[in-house]
Amino acid sequence: MRTLLLVAHGSRMTSSNDTVAALADKLRPRLPQYGFDLITHAFLELTEPSISDGVSDLVDAGATEVVVLPYFLAPGTHVVDDVPELVSEAKEKYPEVTFTVMPHLGGVDGMADLILATASKAE
Repeated sequence: MRTLLLVAHGSRMTSSNDTVAALADKLRPRLPQYGFDLITHAFLELTEPSISDGVSDLVDAGATEVVVLPYFLAPGTHVVDDVPELVSEAKEKYPEVTFTVMPHLGGVDGMADLILATASKAE
């Protein structure tokens, strides 16, 4: 089962964390057309679920592959060090599961087009 883990920083503001959960909910119905069976979200710090909790939830649901998407715009310490370290720990805990860490959102091909397309709609 191929799954997606959306990883955000986490905030003290509940509304910010709720936005990440809502994004996962918005993506859920579209998963099959992109080859995913399940999605969940997790946070690096300040709130829950943690990354290890998110991974555990996916594995408990039958994940054989977890694609981790860091929902960050820039490659700071969390993207470069923390997320890969936590995924490495998950690999040790679940050696039967394949883990892939994708580029951070800001580094994804097409981001420049998305920014310009969005900005062009300004009135």
